[in-house]
Amino acid sequence: MNAYLDAMRRYFDFSGRSTRAQFWFYHLALLGIAVGTFIIDIVISGGREPQPLVSAVVVIGHYIPYLAIIVRRLHDTGSSGWLVLLCLIPGVGIVAFIAIGCFTPTPGPNRYGLPPQPHSHSTAAAPAAASQPAGGSMVDRIEKLASLHASGAIDDAEYAQLKDQVLNGAVR
Repeated sequence: MNAYLDAMRRYFDFSGRSTRAQFWFYHLALLGIAVGTFIIDIVISGGREPQPLVSAVVVIGHYIPYLAIIVRRLHDTGSSGWLVLLCLIPGVGIVAFIAIGCFTPTPGPNRYGLPPQPHSHSTAAAPAAASQPAGGSMVDRIEKLASLHASGAIDDAEYAQLKDQVLNGAVR
């Protein structure tokens, strides 16, 4: 449910990254909601052929976050968000959707930012996580950024922004 709520909070956010778990749990929750609203449509129809009144509103309301989480998932793999257009092609779309959900994420930072951090439910672990970012020490993370910058994977502006995030502890 956290993945669904996170995706809805980031309704128009096509930047950054989303994990495989966030991607699949969001879509699992959306499937449950769609089934529930279809059942409501059947009840409203009173035995006649159901009209997708409630379910259509829900599907339309979830279209933008659906695209946004796919774009963020593509970013997590280091791919361009424009590949989301493959999901809109009839026949190809479902295959592209499943493939995007299964792609391996880019380890460490990439040109779309730092990897998404798992949400910690323990308050005792929070200070330790803030002082020691995931993926190694601050020096290790800056060295990784420097190697990405040197290889051309990220440009000067992205390097400066990501380095500032690491130095200021602004891990997403």
